[in-house]
Amino acid sequence: MDSTNHRHVTRVATSARAWATPSLLLLVLSACAVSHRTALDRVPLTPPSDHILAGRLATADVVVAGVLTRAQRDIRYEAPCGIIAHIMRRCEDTEAFDARIRAFDGHEWTLMFFRLGPGPNPAPGDSAVWVLHRDAVFPYLVCAQRAALTSTGCVSEPSFILESDDDMLPLSEWPRVQRLLQALNL
Repeated sequence: MDSTNHRHVTRVATSARAWATPSLLLLVLSACAVSHRTALDRVPLTPPSDHILAGRLATADVVVAGVLTRAQRDIRYEAPCGIIAHIMRRCEDTEAFDARIRAFDGHEWTLMFFRLGPGPNPAPGDSAVWVLHRDAVFPYLVCAQRAALTSTGCVSEPSFILESDDDMLPLSEWPRVQRLLQALNL
């Protein structure tokens, strides 16, 4: 085989791999969208008193009962605040936390949660039913530092997150959650 044919075969194989990766990602994402849609369609079949919780569960990517083993503040995901803005009290009070949950079945889940202002937030040792959503998080501090040096955009990172306080349910709700997950075919 001469070197011309070899380059052609390599180029075809490389382009096939380049096409296959986005296709596989699209297939996985569409499967998630279909399963969320099907689950959302089943929410009206649950008791009326459970519709709100069933709706949250239908849009979740992971629902797990477990204990929070780590909750560490991560300023990389917080909006930077300069000295003048801080003095003028124009800084957001949102704090970002990198966390880990150990499920009672032994699996571990890494997630991010954000706390707006003073108030309670999940702490290590908290046992709960965790409703996790996959979303994009942005390292705002790194993006701001990079923006000062280049015009490169800010790249997001995928992560499981708690979207609201409603995503941390008391552990006593686990039997109810399991019943709803079964009704939603999740």
